[in-house]
Amino acid sequence: MKRSVALVLAALVLLAAPKIVRLASNHVFALNLLVPGWLPTVHAVTRKEIAFNGGTADLYRAGGPPRGGLVLVPGLSRTGKDHPAFRNLATSLARAGFLVLAPDFAGLSAFHISEEDVQTIVRAVQTLTAEAPRPIGILGFSFGAGPALLAAADPSIRDRVDVVGSFGGYWDLANVIAFITTGWHEEDGRWRQRAQQSYNRWKLLAALTPYAADPRERARLQRLVDRRLANPTGDVSAEVGKLGVEGRRLLAIVENRQRDRVADLLASLTPRIRERLQRLLPSSAITHVRARLLIAHGRDDDSIPYTESVRLARAAPNLGRLVIFDGFTHAFPSEGGWLTRLQQVGDVERLVLLIDDLLATRQ
Repeated sequence: MKRSVALVLAALVLLAAPKIVRLASNHVFALNLLVPGWLPTVHAVTRKEIAFNGGTADLYRAGGPPRGGLVLVPGLSRTGKDHPAFRNLATSLARAGFLVLAPDFAGLSAFHISEEDVQTIVRAVQTLTAEAPRPIGILGFSFGAGPALLAAADPSIRDRVDVVGSFGGYWDLANVIAFITTGWHEEDGRWRQRAQQSYNRWKLLAALTPYAADPRERARLQRLVDRRLANPTGDVSAEVGKLGVEGRRLLAIVENRQRDRVADLLASLTPRIRERLQRLLPSSAITHVRARLLIAHGRDDDSIPYTESVRLARAAPNLGRLVIFDGFTHAFPSEGGWLTRLQQVGDVERLVLLIDDLLATRQ
């Protein structure tokens, strides 16, 4: 009897061993993302700038044949793909066996969101599929998650994309605009408010500026944005005085602080602007995405409310996993007292499971 029990236990250990090893490896991966630089380099990764159809990108590759390919899409960031955390992520994914392509996005680096970003991602996927075996994935972060999802729905590549990651992304830009300008968001049928950074308000105006029809109005708005981003409390009355009707309507949206005015202010925009904004909504394309979706968000995100990712997950036709981190803000772990540190312990385990889902992706 004892011998039989021992044999059964030994068999269970052997069956569980691969999963134990995999989860241990994923813990190392997660900790390296959260605390960059602590892990000794085992697998060397090369980063090389390449040109592809209509753009440039950094290509990350480790030794040996790749296990798949990933296109990375940053959010609204001046440094874009060159942000240290973004490079660390790309390097870690390459060490895990992926061929990683991180394109330049001129629009996102200038705080602009456009349909051109979607086409850049489409072309990057087409380039990557010629170099890497499946699975092929797209990982989008913050405001870059929207274009990533829209690209995954594009008929020219949607059958080639196996997984899409949305990290800190959005479902409906109207909800995000309301959150950034008024602090209000809806959670389980109840309205909640949190304090907002004025810097996000002017990043929003930068994102809306390209939608102005008149190039001269776009230039005037951009000068106003540059002044505000450099000094959020500085005097910009001279720049405001030069704005036309379209510019003033966009400025009114950004300066508004009343929740009940958001819908009317958005409705005051020209049909052309409203149509362009509509084309950038994942909500308009999610049913066409055939890839498996991995969705994550920080509960304390002060740029895009985490409820946007909850809405996205509810509508996703092929949801793989939804993870809400308790100890994260928009893109980084929160800085706080002992309670925050305890929450981040739980976040490590959530990140491990998310990594496990990504690494386990198969064609």
